[in-house]
Amino acid sequence: MPQDPGMYDFFHYEDCDLCGDCLVRCQYMDLNRSEAVEEMKRLIAGEPTRVVHKKCISCYACDAFCPRGCRPYELILKTWHERYRERGLPVRASYLMPASSPNFRTDILKRMNVRERELLRVWREAPPEGEAVLYPGCSVLTLPHLLDAGFMRGVTVSGDFDLCCGEMYFRQGLFDVVERVAEKLTTYYRGRDIGTMLFACPAGLNMFRNVLPGQFGAEFDFGVEYLGTYLLEKLESGEIEIVKKLHRSVAVHDSCHARILGSEIMDTARSLYALMGLEMREMEHNREEGFCCGFAAGCNRYSPTDMVLASIRELWEAQKTGAREMAIYCTACLTTMTMYRWLFPTPQPLRHLLEYLKEATGEMPRHPAQKRSFFMLANIARKAFPQIPSRKTYRIDI
Repeated sequence: MPQDPGMYDFFHYEDCDLCGDCLVRCQYMDLNRSEAVEEMKRLIAGEPTRVVHKKCISCYACDAFCPRGCRPYELILKTWHERYRERGLPVRASYLMPASSPNFRTDILKRMNVRERELLRVWREAPPEGEAVLYPGCSVLTLPHLLDAGFMRGVTVSGDFDLCCGEMYFRQGLFDVVERVAEKLTTYYRGRDIGTMLFACPAGLNMFRNVLPGQFGAEFDFGVEYLGTYLLEKLESGEIEIVKKLHRSVAVHDSCHARILGSEIMDTARSLYALMGLEMREMEHNREEGFCCGFAAGCNRYSPTDMVLASIRELWEAQKTGAREMAIYCTACLTTMTMYRWLFPTPQPLRHLLEYLKEATGEMPRHPAQKRSFFMLANIARKAFPQIPSRKTYRIDI
C-alpha cells in the first residue's frame, strides 16, 4: 500500500476556478451556488464537508458536469481512500466485493441452467486473442444469455469472475486495490494478439480506456470499443439484419459510466433502440443528469438503505413516463434495479438492449434477470445483512 496519500491526487487543483457547477448540478445534494463553492473549498482543503460526505452516492456525474475537466469525483473518492487506509472496509461490505469467494454474483452460478454454465466454461478457457475479443466483466457473467446470440458470431468472449476490472473498487475510492488490478491486467494481457477489445458494459470500457491506463498505470496495446458501436456498424452495413420491428414504448435509462463516455454510449444505444422500432420516452432527468440505478449508492456509507432509495427513485422516474418497458444497456444497472424492484414493484418490465436485439434479429429472447435478482437479494439478506451491526473491518486482498 502506498505510504504517500498524495500519490493518488487525480483532482486538477490548478484548473479549478471554484465555479461550483459540479455540485450545483448534482441530483442528490440540493446545493445552491454558494453552498456548492463552500463544499468544494472544504474538499480541496481536506476538511470535513457539511453535505457531500452525507449525500454523495458515488454516481460519477460531477466529473461530467465540471466545465474544466478537474475530476471533482476523484477528489471525493480520495477522502474515501484515506478512510479506507485508516479503517479498512466494514465487514458488511465483504459479500458484495469481487475478491470475496463466494460473493453475491458467484453464488448465482448454482441457479444457472446447463447452457449458461457451459458458456461460462467456454469463456473461462478461451484465450483472449483474435480480431474482436469481448471482455464480459462480472456483471455480464451473471447474465450470460445476453451474449448467447447470433449477432456475436466472429467475437471471442474471454474472461472469468477472477479477472476483475476494478470498477467496484474505484467507485469506493480503494485506489491501492485498483492499482493492483491495473498491474494484474497489464501482466495478463501483455503480448496477447488482440485487435479490438469490446465491452458490453460502459463501466468496463471506461476502466480499460481511461481509469486504469490514465490514472493507475495500466498498459494495453489493443484498441477498446463499446459493443453497441460494433453492433450498430454491423447493422448499418447489413451484416446483421433486423427482421422484426418491436413497436413498443420504452423509458431509457442511462448508466453512470455512460455519462462520462458521453454520446459514444448514450447516442449509440438510442440509435440501436430506434433501429429496432422502439419508441423512446426520455425521463425527466436523463443523460448526464439522469438518476443512478442505486448500485453505487452503497459506496459512501455501505448502507443498503441508500442503495434501495436511489434505485426506487429511478424506477419511479421511469414509471412516470408511461412507457411499457424500461430499456437498459448496463448489465449492473439491470441486475440492481430488478433486484430492488422486488421491494418496489412496478408494472414496467426491465429489459437489456441485447435482449431487444435478440428479439429484433429473430431469436427467442430470455429474461432471467428478474428471477435471478430475487436469489441475489435473498443471498444478500442472508449473508450480508446479519453483518450490518458489526463494527469489524477488513482489507481487500487480491
